[in-house]
Amino acid sequence: MKLIQSSKSLERDVGDLTFSNEIDLASSLEGREMVFQLTSRDRNELRLIEEAIFRINEGTYGACESCEKKISLKRLQIMPLTALCIECQEAAENL
Repeated sequence: MKLIQSSKSLERDVGDLTFSNEIDLASSLEGREMVFQLTSRDRNELRLIEEAIFRINEGTYGACESCEKKISLKRLQIMPLTALCIECQEAAENL
């Protein structure tokens, strides 16, 4: 009888450990997903910076890539990496 109780107790403990390990695994995967998202966001920002530097070197920084009109100074001060004027940006977002 004692052996059966010990066996059942051991099964419960193993079950608790398995559940705990599943939670740890889920937390770890969630953490990795967050790191990937941050890395992806950082890569996108780096790409935008490189594109802005390219436009500066080409002498086209501040000109809208779509309509070629000047991007307002106020917009460039707020969003220095933008390549579109406000009108073209809004049109692109409404597609």
